Parts: sequence; structure tokens; C-alpha cells
Amino acid sequence: MVKKLFKHEFLAYGRVMSIVYIILLTIAAATRVIFLFENDSTPYEIISTFSILTYAVSVFAALAFSFVMALVRFYKNLFTAEGYLSFTLPVTASQHIIVKAVTAVCVDLVTIIVVLISVMILTVGEAFSLMWNGLRIAFAEIYEMIGAHTILFIAEYLLLLIVALFVSTLLYYTCISIGQLSRKNRILAAVGAYFGYYILTQIVATAFLISFALTAAGGHLDGLARWLAQQLSDHPLASIHIGIWIGILLESAFLLLEFVIVKKIITKKLNLE
Repeated sequence: MVKKLFKHEFLAYGRVMSIVYIILLTIAAATRVIFLFENDSTPYEIISTFSILTYAVSVFAALAFSFVMALVRFYKNLFTAEGYLSFTLPVTASQHIIVKAVTAVCVDLVTIIVVLISVMILTVGEAFSLMWNGLRIAFAEIYEMIGAHTILFIAEYLLLLIVALFVSTLLYYTCISIGQLSRKNRILAAVGAYFGYYILTQIVATAFLISFALTAAGGHLDGLARWLAQQLSDHPLASIHIGIWIGILLESAFLLLEFVIVKKIITKKLNLE
């Protein structure tokens, strides 16, 4: 049944996003064709400027559609009348959340790839050749300096990106779920939950920075600062790896917290009325 849910989700996304992707790539190709007729005439300047603006809007639209669809499908399938059907399926609340989140993140990644392909189409020719050669030379120089660590860093940053996408997706799911605790204006309550989260994180971050600054000003962190500086000096690459993995673990912990909150609301506080 979980496989069927995945299939249903991907098909639902595909019906909309495939059209969005085709439009984006078509606009990129059309813009590139216009660039082939580059000249100093006023009509060309107007047409090329309009095509670039259209391309920029299409990129934004592709990213926006991917984001909005993730929210709409989560809300509509689990917290509206469709929820009666969704929760009669032999699928647990955890599986519903996982299917929604994994599908949303996969579509986000595909959207990013399609946007990159559109950039390649837009710059095909001398500009793309220069950009590609620059990236290739930069990679070769970095690899020469740090060797296999280059591949590890790329893999770690990709993993961090994927975890961050899951955290972002589950954050919105959490806000939507909290909004459903309200008897009226649930969408407005979900928006309020997001702004409440934002304000809370800003307060916590500000309090932490002030406390850290005061502690550092008092000289209480001098020993720790010297130790960290020594570690960075003696083991620079290992220190970067550790820093990335600390980020991954912190993001994963936050992801788990979001998952638990959403699951608890769905299993204990669900109200489809």
C-alpha cells in the first residue's frame, strides 16, 4: 500500500510539474535562440529583456509550484474531507508523513535539477563552455590540494542539503498540523504558527548570541577558543568534516522533533470536521 501511495503522489505531482518543467525548458530554449540574433537594435533589446524576465519568472514559478504543491497535498489529503479516505487505508500515520515528505523532497530535487538544465540551455555555447571549464579547473585545483576529501565534502554537503530539505518540509507540515488544532480559521492558524516559530527562533538566537558575547567578553571562553584554534590549525580538514556532521546531526534531531509533533497531532488530535 505504501508503494501505491508513493505512485499516487508522484503521479499527482507529475500531472502539474511536468507541464511547469516543459514551459520552463521551452522558455529557456526560446531565450537562447533570441540570444543568437544579438545586435544593438532597440527591438532586440526589448525582446531580449522581456525574454530574460519571462525566464526568471518561470524559474520562480517552478520553485513556487513545487513548494505550494507540497503544502496543498499534505493539507488536502490529511486535514480535509479527503482525510476520511486517507485514514481508512491500511497505512500508519508515520507512513503517511514519510510518503508526503519523501515525495515533496524528491520533487524539490528534480525541480532544482530542471532549473540547472534550463541554465545550461540558456548558456549553451561559449558562455557554458567557459563556465564548465571554470568549474572543472576549480575542482581539479581543489582535488590536487585536498585529494579524496573533495569527494567526501561534496557527498557531505549533498547529504546536508537533503536533510535540510526534509527539515524545511516537515517544518511547514508541523505548522499546518498545529493550525488544525484551531476550531476556526485553520489556515490562518497555520500561518500564525509559522510566524510564531520564526519569532521564537529569532528570540532564542538573539539570547544565545548575547549570552555568548557576554561570556566571551568576560574571558570565560578563552581556553575553548584556543583549543578550537589549535584543532583547526592541526587538523583543518577533519575539523571541517566534524563541523558538517555536527550540522547534519543537529538538523536530524530537529527533523525528528518535527516528525514526532506531526505524528502526535495526527494520531491524537486529528479533527476533520
